[in-house]
Amino acid sequence: MGRDPEYLAFLRRRLAEPAGAGETVEDARRAHAADLARSPRPPVATVRDLTVDGPAGPLPARLYRPAWHGPAPALVYLHGGGWVLGDVDSYDPVVRALAAASGVAWLSAGYRRPPEDPFPAALDDAVAAVRWTVRNAHALGLDAARIGVAGDSAGGQLAAAAAGLLRAPDPARPVLQVLLYPALDLRDVPPAPPDPDGLRLPGSGMDRALRAYLRGTDPTRPDVSPLLDPDPATLPPAIIATAEHDRLRPQAEHHAARLAAAGVPVTHLTGAGLDHGFLGWSAFARRPAEAVAEIGAAVHRALTRIPDGPQPFDQRP
Repeated sequence: MGRDPEYLAFLRRRLAEPAGAGETVEDARRAHAADLARSPRPPVATVRDLTVDGPAGPLPARLYRPAWHGPAPALVYLHGGGWVLGDVDSYDPVVRALAAASGVAWLSAGYRRPPEDPFPAALDDAVAAVRWTVRNAHALGLDAARIGVAGDSAGGQLAAAAAGLLRAPDPARPVLQVLLYPALDLRDVPPAPPDPDGLRLPGSGMDRALRAYLRGTDPTRPDVSPLLDPDPATLPPAIIATAEHDRLRPQAEHHAARLAAAGVPVTHLTGAGLDHGFLGWSAFARRPAEAVAEIGAAVHRALTRIPDGPQPFDQRP
């Protein structure tokens, strides 16, 4: 199907703007941050900057805690940006919107990025952030029995890989994984789907990002390509949100099907008519705003139904 007319008009305006990414990694990081900075920052009851103990030193983090009576359920969030771009501050509007939509706490954790720090630095930091959050849950006003891991795009790959490394009996095993248009198979760059509205979308740059991130690492490793996990039955329940016009959609759908076939509860939100990156656009068009609200509602249902550990989720094929 094609896109909603209002959302399509937004995309056309967006594509007509100068790219402004520059030639260096720092130029690209500044342009990416400036793009996200155009979004409003919805209010959250408590927003607190933190420092997480990482394996190679302190990591920046930001806790978004809603008004909640008693310890709040929470997600440790890993930002997108193709592993190379993005940070805690630039993704502040995105996480605020997710926290407002879900009504639960989100702890946005920074991680080391390539090309300065290739694999496994970001994944090591992601795992450390989850463990640190569980260990410090009481001091943060969080419920240690209801902490999950989340991420979008490259952050979704990190979240899925971290969930794979933090299996039971690890005390920091996430009770939920929230994967938002995630990259889950890094063996190759998937082709872009035909565009129903004739949009000339810019190149993804994923091949260059993968080279910087992996730097020769075997892409068939399950901690690189979570789609290839040999034992999906031991993974935590999942919420997987895809975007219809996203080259990553087929691998996320495949992952959802593998988890469901292994008996893992899965909620799949299909993102009809949407594109990769829609989390940053919820303030500009109705359709991405609806999708963020759907994600928030699914997260709230999941984490408020887990009083002492994982419970059955709603199934959405």
